Amino acid sequence: MTKPLWLSIFLLLLIPVALVVDVDQSKNEVKMLRYFESINTSNANVRQCVWFAMKEYNRESKDKYVFLVDKTLHAKLQITDRMEYLIDVQISRSNCKKPLNNTENCFTQKNSKLEKSVNCSFLVGALPWNGEFTLLNKECKEV
Repeated sequence: MTKPLWLSIFLLLLIPVALVVDVDQSKNEVKMLRYFESINTSNANVRQCVWFAMKEYNRESKDKYVFLVDKTLHAKLQITDRMEYLIDVQISRSNCKKPLNNTENCFTQKNSKLEKSVNCSFLVGALPWNGEFTLLNKECKEV
């Protein structure tokens, strides 16, 4: 399967930008190329980051059930030595128990005793063209 032409052009344009990013060794800080700006929540990279963040959330969660995204509320992008996505989502406990079987059809829990909704902010570092994702920070609060 070949990459679309626009993706190849984007990657070629991104390489010089990535080379400009510098780390100040005296302060051990990464310089920002572009500070956080809002982006569309339906962006393909945002969707990949949400998928990755939820995989990590469910892996780390002590809950017996898998949580699913109800809605992606907001997304921002910052560029440093990688792309950093700050994504706010609303998630809910599903009817599927861990470990998740890929053939299961999961949906939001309707049993009032098991219902649970959580709002989370995930900060995901990404080099999407390499398939590299890192969960840098996670903050979640029950609704």
